[in-house]
Amino acid sequence: MVHFFLLMISIILIASSSAASGVAFLKIDVGARAAGMGGAFVAVADDISSIWCNPAGLSMIKSEEIVLHHQDWLQDTRYECLGYAYPAQNLTLGVSLNHLSTNHIPEILNVNDKPSSTGRLFGASDMSGMFAVSKQMSKQIFIGCGIKYLQEQLDNTTVNAGAIDLGCLYTPNNSFCLASSIRNIGSQMQMDKDTFTLPLMYRTGVAWKTESLCFGIELNKARGRELRGCAGVELKINNPITVRCGYQFLTDNDRGSFKGIPDRVSLGFGVKIGGTTMDYAFAPYGVLEDTHRISVSTKFGRQRFVSKKQGDKGIKIEGDQGIKFEKDKEIVSEDVVIVTTDNIPLREGPGTTYSIITKIGIGTRLQVIDKQKKWFYKVVLPDGRRGWVCSIFVK
Repeated sequence: MVHFFLLMISIILIASSSAASGVAFLKIDVGARAAGMGGAFVAVADDISSIWCNPAGLSMIKSEEIVLHHQDWLQDTRYECLGYAYPAQNLTLGVSLNHLSTNHIPEILNVNDKPSSTGRLFGASDMSGMFAVSKQMSKQIFIGCGIKYLQEQLDNTTVNAGAIDLGCLYTPNNSFCLASSIRNIGSQMQMDKDTFTLPLMYRTGVAWKTESLCFGIELNKARGRELRGCAGVELKINNPITVRCGYQFLTDNDRGSFKGIPDRVSLGFGVKIGGTTMDYAFAPYGVLEDTHRISVSTKFGRQRFVSKKQGDKGIKIEGDQGIKFEKDKEIVSEDVVIVTTDNIPLREGPGTTYSIITKIGIGTRLQVIDKQKKWFYKVVLPDGRRGWVCSIFVK
């Protein structure tokens, strides 16, 4: 697997096609969380916005999720996106619809070899619809694929095309992740007499995650654009509030130096209330103007957990009424763990992105239900409530 990522990095470094590309909106990062981290999201991807960055990340989703994204882009351009993900038993399915539009383009004609305005304004729009599927191949490897329908309209002329996105994630442990994706693999488009290719884009990166901190860095290369690097950090201040900062740096291949430093810093934050999260990102673009992005996502439905079938004996739960057994649920190990740190979070799923059910005090005895995750155990509290705790806080 490591060799695969080294190969992807090599592809990105040598990809240098300068052919003109159309449907340029496909290069824009979607999702305020990703934008707040400077776009360094290919390895961080673990929520519904993965569908636009790395479809393999959809496998990280444990319950149904829907997101609405609004973006005030450059020069009075609006970008709206809708995404939905459904985690089935062995696959995660996702659909999305993206639409970018502007209606204030002045019509310019050549009169006697001189540009002259007619005073007429016309519109342009880009649209894409995608169906994605993701699968966890093993405890460490996740893959994903998306099939897209693309449409570009300029005044009264419309062209269509199809494309494919591919992605993969490799997580040797719960904290570290390697990831790579290839987006917009498709045919050429033709508008009038002009033929152009899709903006093929390669991305590869790494991420490091803890209970309260996430750091990501990546390299990406799009057709017709120089190699780009970006890095971002996400810090959880407390349960409802998260702050983010990102930095994009472009390399000048002729001089080997950096450029555009003042205009490549992005900032963002997220607020979570129950199962709903609102994310905001701000990114300046110098003389072009600033950009603002807002995403609102909601989780709903029952959570998906890969569970084992239990035997005739059932599940042992320690409570105030002594020991009892419950049938037709997950199999339980014989382990009982004791909490070693005060106020550790009991979460709805095996990861720091899941909501906190309650806080557990030091010395609490927990019955282990599932130890499939190296860094998280599914446990039962003495009162019967169930959730996931980080293994470093128990013994």
